[in-house]
Amino acid sequence: MGLSSLIRRFAISRDGAILPLFALMLLTLLISIGLAIDMARGTRLSVDAGGDLDAAALAAAKSLRLEDPDDAELLNLAKEYFDANFSEVSLTAREITAKVDRINHGVTLIADLAIPTSIGGIVGIDTIQVRKSAQAVYDVRDVEVSMMLDVSGSMAGTKIADLRAAAGELVDILLDANAKGSEHKVAIVPFATAVNAGSYASVIGTRFDSRGRAYPGANTTCMSDRSGSNAFNDADPRLGRFNMRASVCPQAPVLPLTKNRDALKDRISRLRADGMTAGHLGIAWAWYLLSPNWSTLWPADSQPVAYSESEVQKVAILMTDGMFNQTYESANGSSETQARTLCTNMKQAGLTIFTVGFQAPAEVLPILQHCATSQQHFFDARSGDELRQTFRSIAERLNGLRLAS
Repeated sequence: MGLSSLIRRFAISRDGAILPLFALMLLTLLISIGLAIDMARGTRLSVDAGGDLDAAALAAAKSLRLEDPDDAELLNLAKEYFDANFSEVSLTAREITAKVDRINHGVTLIADLAIPTSIGGIVGIDTIQVRKSAQAVYDVRDVEVSMMLDVSGSMAGTKIADLRAAAGELVDILLDANAKGSEHKVAIVPFATAVNAGSYASVIGTRFDSRGRAYPGANTTCMSDRSGSNAFNDADPRLGRFNMRASVCPQAPVLPLTKNRDALKDRISRLRADGMTAGHLGIAWAWYLLSPNWSTLWPADSQPVAYSESEVQKVAILMTDGMFNQTYESANGSSETQARTLCTNMKQAGLTIFTVGFQAPAEVLPILQHCATSQQHFFDARSGDELRQTFRSIAERLNGLRLAS
């Protein structure tokens, strides 16, 4: 018997015991539905409140580091930030407390919320009690950042414009922090079919094979794979010269670590899309620009600090949109194989690696996930807006502002 037939049967029944029972069942059903709605709303508001409390904690931690407010001022700032973002105004109670760690520039916020119910009051449940907490710290370490930027042919059109905008924003966020006491530096590694070493090519590159024959790219600054025992490490470039078998490489050459905003913005503005995708070369050069073993090659102001320098964090950002499909030294393996080995060795050397896929095919994402320091360091941006938001998020984290676990 269907539900509609059962309800009609109850409605026309003359049995005195049936109608009250039906009414009780119907009331119970309505209360259950109402409570379910209340709980769903409570869950949604709890999630929203958690995200907004995280944002308030981040704002408070940043203020603690840069403005040194007292505890009352810090709590008021956190409350104002939370209230401005949390749109639910029907709460019967909203109490926020703060714990301040001035030594580590940390702030912990605890919010006790009472969410009023719509139906629950019938059975004595007037509110849903929710407690949320968020902890944020402002880590004051300086950073050396190397950005590997894919400028292969598939990046043409709006994608390369989105990349220039995203990279430029990251530079602005990091260098703006320098005005407040930080010493951040940024390096840029455009890559495609090869890496353009610019003026450094003549110092480290070799244009001839073991038989003295000139490579096709003998008159270029395009760097290809490093061969031999140092193919997958950051050994001093003087220990073995680099091959130059590519005749095509990005228009923009690498830019060593610098705090010069104009130089960084100029290099970013020169990014143009063309060529294949030798991803492993971009990864290797992102490492070289952060390696103290390469210090003698770079200008004095661009020399990376020692790995043992605990006050400076070395960070590589690896961004690509396509398949790794270009190699030169068959003995080194495929571009993907080389990329995985290089990333493993970079992490063992102490580098932090963020990876960013930009509308990348599914086959590329496992490489980026392998290279990333953790799952939280991997990003899969599917639009230009997401790419810019990703670079902004990374820049904020590198500025020392982060949620504590």
